[in-house]
Amino acid sequence: MKKFLIFAVGLCSAATAFGQNNDFLTDYSLLEPNDDGKFVLQRYFDVNVVRRMADYNAIFVDQPEIFIAADSKYKGAKGDQLKALADVARLATMERLEANGYTIATEPGANTLYFRWAITDLYLQKKKRGILSYTPVGFVVHATTQAAVRDLWKKIDIAELRLELEFSDFVTGEILGAAVTRRHGLRKAKGQKAEIVSWQHLDALFKTVGERFACVLDNARIPESEWTPCDEIWIEPEVPE
Repeated sequence: MKKFLIFAVGLCSAATAFGQNNDFLTDYSLLEPNDDGKFVLQRYFDVNVVRRMADYNAIFVDQPEIFIAADSKYKGAKGDQLKALADVARLATMERLEANGYTIATEPGANTLYFRWAITDLYLQKKKRGILSYTPVGFVVHATTQAAVRDLWKKIDIAELRLELEFSDFVTGEILGAAVTRRHGLRKAKGQKAEIVSWQHLDALFKTVGERFACVLDNARIPESEWTPCDEIWIEPEVPE
């Protein structure tokens, strides 16, 4: 069976925190706690979502939107720099989907599943270490995008972020699934040591999204007894050289 992936480009940024409702997901009231999930904090899935995904022969994956946290210490990122971050996220996810045998297309069609997502609660802070300590990671992106991304991270650290994900029917808009991930990174606070989100971690995070997405789609096409436990998938960050 031939599989199709459809990617589109979109842009958006907003200043708000998840606790105050980013207003990204269509219906936050659908979410339920996922106490055992190491990656997903809250989620919603239609009871028949896995089987229903087998009915879709195309997936429209939108470029992630970006929401800067309302209490972020630094809000000086330029629009093209945030776009570069969104591009990196999309391309890393696309890499994993391609690796799992999904074909990339460019236009939506009938029987299309719509995947929209956002980088939310993006908490930024100025770097305290020197520029010479910066080491880029090997994202496979266009040279102009690489330049914009490098320019962003020469001056700014990502202290925290999370992802919000939503699956829906492209035509009817029916929500089939949604999720909010756990927070990645940890801003500096009294009695706590900051955990800056590294490029290696970002790369692993975005690739994990693609790998889990492919896992759910693959499970939809095989007997339940052969399903892979998608919740256990996590791609470990590469160790910098």
